Amino acid sequence: MQSGFAQVRKIAALDDGKPLRPHDLRHRFAVTRLGLWHQQRANVQALLPLLATYLGHASYSDTAYYLTGSVDLLAMAAERAFLDGGAA
Repeated sequence: MQSGFAQVRKIAALDDGKPLRPHDLRHRFAVTRLGLWHQQRANVQALLPLLATYLGHASYSDTAYYLTGSVDLLAMAAERAFLDGGAA
């Protein structure tokens, strides 16, 4: 798998500095999906089990490993909290 993934990275020109790992793609997918749900003003908390399913996890705690607070994601969450009355 590593050899094939390395070939695909090279073809797609994704090796610019630090090599991309399969884990990096899962992380990017999870963070991007959360960002899109925030932009759609969806109930992100209710959709987290769906994200766990997308990633093939049995529980949300496994999914939480892939989630980090990117600047954009944190800004969207803060804006929604303010607009939805979550911030005083």
